[in-house]
Amino acid sequence: MMATRKWLDNAFWHNDEKEIAEAILVITDDEGRNINQVVTVRKFDQNESINPDWEELISQVSVEQIDKNTAERKERKEKEAEIHAQRKKAEEQARELEQLFDAKIKILEIDQIKNTENKELKSKLRRAKNVVEMNLYAQLIMMEELGIAVVKSE
Repeated sequence: MMATRKWLDNAFWHNDEKEIAEAILVITDDEGRNINQVVTVRKFDQNESINPDWEELISQVSVEQIDKNTAERKERKEKEAEIHAQRKKAEEQARELEQLFDAKIKILEIDQIKNTENKELKSKLRRAKNVVEMNLYAQLIMMEELGIAVVKSE
C-alpha cells in the first residue's frame, strides 16, 4: 500500500485575501495508519511560486467550500462571543446581588436599624436595589434613631 494524502473539507480562510487557509490533512501511511495534521497553507511559497499543498487543497476542497466554511465559522465564533458576554454579564449581576445581600445582612444587624420603629424606611432598605440606595435608607434610619433632624421638603 502506498501513502496517500487527503484534505478534510472543513478548511477555512485565515485572511480576507484568501491567500492563507487552515486545513486538516489526513496522511495514510504505508501500513494504513491515519495521521491527522492541522496545517496552515499559504498560497505562495518563499519564492512567490504557487505552493503545491495549496493547489492540492483547492483541488480537493474548492474555494466555494472554504468560503462557506469561513462564513459558518465566523457566525459560530460571533455567537460564542455573544453567549460568553451574556454569561459574563449574568455572573457579574449575580455577584453584585450577592454583595448587596451580604451588605443588607450586615446593616440590618446594627442595633439602631434592627430596633427602629420606622417600618417604612426599614422596608425600603430591605427592598433597595443597590448599595447606594441601601446606604441612603440606612443613613436616614440612623439619623432618625440618633435624633438628628431630617428636613422634609413638601
